[in-house]
Amino acid sequence: MPIERVDGFYFHPTSRERVLAQRHADPAKTPWTPLEKPLAECKVTLVSTAGIFTKGDESFDYERERREGTWGDPTHREIPRTAGQDDVAYSHLHVDTSFMAEDRNVSWPVDIFLVFEREGKIGALAETLYSIMGYIPNFNPLVKRTAPLMIEKMKAEGVDAAFLYPV
Repeated sequence: MPIERVDGFYFHPTSRERVLAQRHADPAKTPWTPLEKPLAECKVTLVSTAGIFTKGDESFDYERERREGTWGDPTHREIPRTAGQDDVAYSHLHVDTSFMAEDRNVSWPVDIFLVFEREGKIGALAETLYSIMGYIPNFNPLVKRTAPLMIEKMKAEGVDAAFLYPV
C-alpha cells in the first residue's frame, strides 16, 4: 500500500510563520554547549527526523496520524551503526523518502560518518543511531519522555555530540 502524504501546514497554518521567525532569533539566546575536546576525539551519533526504523522493528504509528492529522508519533527508534542501506525502512507521511531508499546519505549520512571515522575526522561513530518523526505538533512527550531516553543511552555509550538531520 503506498504511503499517503499529509501536509503538516494544513493543520497548523501558523507553524510556517513560527519557523520563519525563529530563523531571525537572537543567537545569544540560543542554547549552546561548546565541545570540550576536538571533534577528532569525539564519539558522535546521528539523529534523523525521517521516521527510519530497522526492518522487523515496530514502525512509527502512521495509522493514528492518518486518523488524527494533528498527531505525530513522539517515540524514537534505535538503529545499530552496522545496519546497512537495505536493513532499514525510510518512511514519513510528510516527505517523499524514496530518495533515501536509494541512498540514505542524502539525508542520513551514516556512510559519510563511517568515512570520517576512518579518516580521523571524528573519534568514532557510536554503536547506536536514532530516528524520530519530524512531524510532532505536540512535542511535549518528545521533550519529556523520548529525548531523556535517547540522552541516557547516548551518555551510557559515551557519546560526546549528536548530529541532527531534519528531512
